Amino acid sequence: MTPRFAAVLFDLDGTLTESHPGILHCVRLSLEEMGLPIPDGETLRRFIGPPLWYSYTEFCGLTPEQAEEAVERYRKHYREGGFLECSVYPGILPLLDDLRAAGVKLAVATAKPAGMARAVCESFGILERVDFLSGNREDEKGMGKRGLIEAACAGLGVAPAQAVMIGDTQYDREGAREAGAAFLGAAYGYGTAAELAGEGSLGAAASPDGLRSYLFL
Repeated sequence: MTPRFAAVLFDLDGTLTESHPGILHCVRLSLEEMGLPIPDGETLRRFIGPPLWYSYTEFCGLTPEQAEEAVERYRKHYREGGFLECSVYPGILPLLDDLRAAGVKLAVATAKPAGMARAVCESFGILERVDFLSGNREDEKGMGKRGLIEAACAGLGVAPAQAVMIGDTQYDREGAREAGAAFLGAAYGYGTAAELAGEGSLGAAASPDGLRSYLFL
């Protein structure tokens, strides 16, 4: 198999892992403890992808101070076991193995705090298969997706033009475009078809195995 790109960057939630059970459980717990209303299911699913602080303020209408408290409560529950309430999508680990065997450099580029992202990747056999992990600061206010992609490319020693970012939301697509990397949608994740098909997208795959036709010649 001949790879199309020198480097492949993966988002974490909704791309490598089906992580909504743990994420949404921890969001609900944080809001319940603060005596705040729980959004409907559609709104809750929008928490998957963006930084938590942004999601609490934008999707739940929390004040900055309330959002800070909610994030801390979320993290407590997530660290205590919420991060284990997920699974790797079928086909992902063999895909990572085949990309590495073909000489492709691999990275995870996620808005999750780097420590949490590392714990997830280590627990599910992802960390040992990638060359670099680009995660956010602990307060999640450090870098947007563009910065995370640029940091991943720098860590791999490749130019963004030689890389493709695989993700399931518009944040991944827009970040890739801004960084100068190609973008490939993970349509099996949590985003919509419309946001994956926007400017700069090579297409979208309905399953991890479907990514192969875009990644190999």
